[in-house]
Amino acid sequence: MSPQFVDFDADGRLDIVVGTYDGSVHWSRGSAAGWSEPVHVLDLAGEPLLISAFWNETSKKWDDTNRCAPPGWQGPGHLTSAVAFDWDGDGDLDLLLGDHKRGHVLLRCNEGSAKEPRFAVRNEVVHADGAPLVVPGTVATLRLVDWNGDGLLDLAIGTMGDALGEGPGGAVLVHPNVGSRTATRYGAALTLVPTSQKGWSAPVRPDSGLYMDFADADGDGDLDLVVGGYSHWRPVAPALDEAQRARVEVLRRELEVLEQQERQLREELSAAVAGIEDQELLSKKYSELYKAQSAQREALDQQQEPLQSELEKLAPGARRAPFVWFYENVAR
Repeated sequence: MSPQFVDFDADGRLDIVVGTYDGSVHWSRGSAAGWSEPVHVLDLAGEPLLISAFWNETSKKWDDTNRCAPPGWQGPGHLTSAVAFDWDGDGDLDLLLGDHKRGHVLLRCNEGSAKEPRFAVRNEVVHADGAPLVVPGTVATLRLVDWNGDGLLDLAIGTMGDALGEGPGGAVLVHPNVGSRTATRYGAALTLVPTSQKGWSAPVRPDSGLYMDFADADGDGDLDLVVGGYSHWRPVAPALDEAQRARVEVLRRELEVLEQQERQLREELSAAVAGIEDQELLSKKYSELYKAQSAQREALDQQQEPLQSELEKLAPGARRAPFVWFYENVAR
């Protein structure tokens, strides 16, 4: 879900290409006046480019399809990232698609021209080191970079990792292009930032949702790395006396009562809209009921905030916050 600035239609102006969470690829045409409204990138049949999972604008719900599946495809897959480059050296831009659900990287070939992109109706499996390219931790973003300075574009991948729980986090990998300008072929992954195992007592690195870019930030002639992502940590708890430990238990009980009241509001809301098939009516009804509960929700929030703040000082819980990290390339 990170944009790429690229001349997608060979008109001499930079466009924006991006894979989005709705499961498709969008592009905004550049002009002297700026960028146009984003539209779907379409295939030869006039359909949006997908892996399989997508947000269905007609039914207003998540859907799934196998219409783009390559032979032998083992889905599902959820496209959230895309990057354009000339895969086969024929002078037009093809698309690599990143899978947020299971970590595949797929190719959609441009069967048109540089000025009039027309994409195949099916994806192709991308291989690395002789096997289908499947990324541990799933794909957060794709980038193209000549990491080893051989004149060929290598494939950099920032991985998602466990974004909410205690499982392994993300990494930054590079698959070197060991083919040629007319026949891209990827080798085994090089690890630039290893998979996070978390467990820190302070924010020390990007742990999940790693989005990276490359530049010679310090002007020493090599590529450095900038990575945005969430850091996960759990502060060291202070030593508590008996009275403080008792207070912690009281706070937890009081917060549980308030959380139960919140759950009850959610359950009432779900029960009130259960069985409504019409998506427009369901959305309208849900919004009305949610608004009617706003005073109750606000009152609960006001009660929870001071209790949670006090509890965090006595017994800090797991924390997660976004940062941007700089990695200097120290290779010589």
